[in-house]
Parts: sequence; structure tokens; C-alpha cells
Amino acid sequence: MIKLPPGVEIEEIPLDKRYRSNLRGLLTRIRKLYEAIQDRFGEEGLKLIEEVSAEYGREIAERVKARQGVMSLQEAALFIVKVFNGMRSEGNIPIWTEDKVVIAVPECPYPFTRPEICRAHTKMEEQLVKGLNPNLDYVIEKCIPEGDEVCWHVIKRRNKI
Repeated sequence: MIKLPPGVEIEEIPLDKRYRSNLRGLLTRIRKLYEAIQDRFGEEGLKLIEEVSAEYGREIAERVKARQGVMSLQEAALFIVKVFNGMRSEGNIPIWTEDKVVIAVPECPYPFTRPEICRAHTKMEEQLVKGLNPNLDYVIEKCIPEGDEVCWHVIKRRNKI
């Protein structure tokens, strides 16, 4: 905290309210930075967002896997829920089976409006899930920026052909 001069006071905002407001502002700022990168650099900008996001997901997966080993589908899904909860996401799990878990999020925390930016950004989750268990896939089956009412973040067993 910033120490104020004697006699100067500032209203103390409850931690939860301050955290939620600050986080929302940072996430909106990230969205605006992504949009500026796309606007300035086009496809190369999207590729940059994708590459940085994917690398970050791989880094997280390496750290987690070093502590916990390869995760089951359900363990990986719960880890993604922890990530989403850290972003103050709301939602639920409408599907929880042995082969597929769906995390439904009715409001984007960033809040993305461009589907291509959403896809580039979520390379982080894709690489995180693959890093936690190479036999799992992460896909977005429904997407608010594409016009759906909810986002469906899906963790599922990799299809064997």
C-alpha cells in the first residue's frame, strides 16, 4: 500500500470489491492490447498472441506436472476450473463424464468480442491441458464472440482413429 502523508486519508475499499474491479480492468486492458496487436499487425499479430499464449500454457503445465504428474481428465478439468476461478469467472459444469467435461461460462472475463482473438488467447488452455495429459484435448465448442449465449470450454479424451 502507498503510505499517505499525515492527515491525508483515502476511502478503504473492501479487498474483494477492489480485487474484482482491478482484475476486470486488467482483463479489459489485455483485450484492448490484443485488439491493437491484431489491428496493427493483422494475421501476424494473431499468430504472436497465439504463440505467447501457447508457450505460457506449456510453462504452467511443466510446473504442475513436475509436482503432480500426469493428470486424469477430471483432474485436468478441475485445474482449469481453478484457473477460471482465479479470473473470477462464473459458470457451471453441465457435463461431467469419464470422457468429457464441459465448463460453461456465461460471460467472458476479458471480455472478448472477436472470435479470432478468443481462439488465439485460449491456446494457453489448450497447451496447458495437453501438457497435463497428452491424451486430452481442449476445445471451445460454444463461443460468446461467435454469437453463442455461453462459452463451452471442453476437456475431452483425444479421439483415436
